[in-house]
Amino acid sequence: MSVIDDLNELAIGARMKRLYDLFAKDVVLIYQDEKLNFEPKYFTLYYLISKKGEIGITEIADELNLTHPGVIHLAKELEALGFIQSGKSATDSRKRILKLSEKGIESLDKFQRVWKKILLLNQSLFNNQQHNLLTAIMETENQLSAKPYYQRFKEMFESTTGTGVNIVEYDPSLAKYFKSLNIEWINTNFTVEEHDLEQLNHPDSHILNDGGTIIFATVNDEIAGTCALIKTGDNEYELAKMAVDPKYRGRKIGNVLMGTIVKKGKELGAKRLWLESNTKLVPALTMYAKFGFKEIPIDNSPFSRADIRMELFL
Repeated sequence: MSVIDDLNELAIGARMKRLYDLFAKDVVLIYQDEKLNFEPKYFTLYYLISKKGEIGITEIADELNLTHPGVIHLAKELEALGFIQSGKSATDSRKRILKLSEKGIESLDKFQRVWKKILLLNQSLFNNQQHNLLTAIMETENQLSAKPYYQRFKEMFESTTGTGVNIVEYDPSLAKYFKSLNIEWINTNFTVEEHDLEQLNHPDSHILNDGGTIIFATVNDEIAGTCALIKTGDNEYELAKMAVDPKYRGRKIGNVLMGTIVKKGKELGAKRLWLESNTKLVPALTMYAKFGFKEIPIDNSPFSRADIRMELFL
């Protein structure tokens, strides 16, 4: 195991590059078997030109989401290999267009046969995965298209910078806040139930002694919110009893609690976190989804208010 494996999500870029290299080095061998002097990095450019007939640099950059210099660099390499040629547009002499060369046209049938085999291999590989790689990539791309990574970073962290939000571990002296914050939140939205009181009156026996944890968010040394992890099986914890003091709502304290409790789960060796909620709590569900929780079927809940269950694999 390398440092990249140890870093997990922190090294996502390096892991994606490593995965690409694993594919690319063997795809080069596949091309070589077909007597094609070709690298995977040229594929989308060559494919796009073959479909368009001829196309300009600007259109290519837009289609492939590349910079103009990036397109020009790839085009020069592909032209040097003899698969494409460049020239001036017949309708606009200022515009440079790319099209397949004679060699590129002659090689197209062979490329298409190879691509068909690679497609079938990739489908077989991805469809036998617990989490389909292509689906995961598309989901991530859609998320970042809707809200860029930098914007997400600013929203998640800058909003709490300088607010004095800190996280403290459970202490018996804080048990009263664990109960009062949750009682207030539950009564505002629903009705306190018997199982609530079991956990809130006896956090030691119902949460902590079984390997769970409780954390608190503080602002200026005042308790502003709380959250718990309850062990429900091997490497499995329920995220529960999250509540924020009304006077501190709107300061994204829930986000701070969520980020910390997910990290705590990893530290405890959790492979899966799950939670129950109610579909009318749209802001809370949106926050859970932001942290990667996905809806799953719900049954046998001890709470009458619970009508949705979500899970996150770590």
